[in-house]
Amino acid sequence: MTNGPCPGVRTVFFSLADRARTGRPVNQETGGPWQAPYLGRMKRIRILFILLVFGQTVTASEIPTGRLDNPYQVVLQHLYWLQKDTYRPPMSAWAMPEGVDSTEAVKRSIQLKQILDGKGLYVHLDNIPRDADYRDSVTGQTRYVLFPLELPVVYVEMQNGSWRYSRETWEAIPQLHRSVYPFGSDRLITLFGKGSHETFMGIARWQWGGILGLVLGLFVLYWILYFLFIPLLRGIFQRIGFYKPEEFRTLQHFDRYFTLLILARLALTGIPALMLPAGINVWLLHGIRIAAWLMVLMMGLRFIDLAFGYLRRMADRTDTPTDNQILPFLRRGAQAGLWILVLIPVLRLLDVNFTALIAGLSIGGLALALAAQDTVKNLISTLIIFIDHPYRLGDYIKAAGVEGTVVEIGFRSTRMMTIDSSVITIPNSNMINDEITNLGVRQFRLIHFMIGVTYDTDPGRMEAYIHALREMALAHPDTLDEHVMIYLSGLNASSIDIRFRTAILAPDIRTEYQIQEELVMAIIRHAQMLGISFAFPSQSLYVEQWPVADGKEEDLPEDREEARRDMVEKLTREWSDRRTKTDSPSLSLREDKPSGSG
Repeated sequence: MTNGPCPGVRTVFFSLADRARTGRPVNQETGGPWQAPYLGRMKRIRILFILLVFGQTVTASEIPTGRLDNPYQVVLQHLYWLQKDTYRPPMSAWAMPEGVDSTEAVKRSIQLKQILDGKGLYVHLDNIPRDADYRDSVTGQTRYVLFPLELPVVYVEMQNGSWRYSRETWEAIPQLHRSVYPFGSDRLITLFGKGSHETFMGIARWQWGGILGLVLGLFVLYWILYFLFIPLLRGIFQRIGFYKPEEFRTLQHFDRYFTLLILARLALTGIPALMLPAGINVWLLHGIRIAAWLMVLMMGLRFIDLAFGYLRRMADRTDTPTDNQILPFLRRGAQAGLWILVLIPVLRLLDVNFTALIAGLSIGGLALALAAQDTVKNLISTLIIFIDHPYRLGDYIKAAGVEGTVVEIGFRSTRMMTIDSSVITIPNSNMINDEITNLGVRQFRLIHFMIGVTYDTDPGRMEAYIHALREMALAHPDTLDEHVMIYLSGLNASSIDIRFRTAILAPDIRTEYQIQEELVMAIIRHAQMLGISFAFPSQSLYVEQWPVADGKEEDLPEDREEARRDMVEKLTREWSDRRTKTDSPSLSLREDKPSGSG
């Protein structure tokens, strides 16, 4: 094959702009009109629109010269003569390698364009170099690869002083064509498109029928696969322990996205067989590929939900809270990583220039670093919290002016639930820099308050009351004997004060309040039994003597002392029975107490 025109083929160049203006193409050799039937104005405009939008088209100024002296001229020569109104396959075959059979060259030039159309790869002629001495920046060879990622074997190279498609491309075309059009699906245009010249929006009638059939087929297949995969996936996830009945909705979503991903793959296989115009294929196939990646994203997020649900159940079986503390951190990391893995191919499908993007990020890196100081500080503080363990999930703490239970430790902040169920978010940097009081790790909790009785209480009753409080506190199963301190404290303005202080064994704040309630109720009952009245701030004017009888202190009646002892024994039995029924956990810092005291 030579660089000149093929024998028997008349070389004709015409201007699309002249054709749109005059209604007739202009013969560039003679300057006269080309002999062709007259086309109406609306039909001319429609054809020009279809050429410019729906196909691998070239503009009016991009007419091949027949001189293959740079990569741009090779690709232009190949595509220009395979357009609808410039369909001259033998002239397109000039771009094939030298020395090949002319008939096979025509066939493979057509197949190469079908490959580009079927894969939805649009050739941007403006991006192709026009330098005759062009060299690849990576390999340094005189070659230009049209689509390095999608079709690395399709490239043009210098051959004996002219540029042409490479021998490797020539040999790969049949295999590539079979992969894009499996089972000979490219023959559909021969079977259904022969003689079908009527089009709507640039698409033939048989192609519209193929689109409708493909949509209906995928719709029916969706419901078949959806109901087929539900029991299959449920069985697989149950076997590996990922699935529980309460997670059925999550499994349904996973199945739906998995089914849609399969249908997207089938659509990518079936659409090229319709041989739609390249422009439509570009948008359609790119849209389906982007949708497929979104299905991968949603399916991955549902899988993360199922997997971390399983890990959370495993962590609940362990005694240490560290597992529950780390799991939310790892879950968000897995979700962020999945987003990044999906975002990269989607941006590539949208033709985002990664070189310019990276350059822009490097230029704005300083501003980003300055703006992200607090974020970085919080991330470092999060690592310190995980290493130092100043608090864990479930601990009741006081920090940064807030008191509550730790419900979540995240990348940037810690969330605490206060006693009124409000959730407060505090940056981790504030938590590290502030003083933290961890009330959740206390081995015992201190109860300390003052009991004020009225001044009309005689010393005998006061001593009996204090003695009764000590016995009661020592008899309680959750108090520590060595920390029981109940003494007469002093004389206040309107009361005689008794200091009540004891340490209790309580693993959490709820148990602490329960034990405190039991002790306060016992204090009130003993006061009622002994006839003790509690004082409150008041002002009164009265004249009264100390309550004595014949110069002696009033003795406590025998029956009342016996009733007091019976109350202590009754409370002791009641507390012991309550502990046995509720089986509340407590820390074993001392030997079990006897059931009562005398």
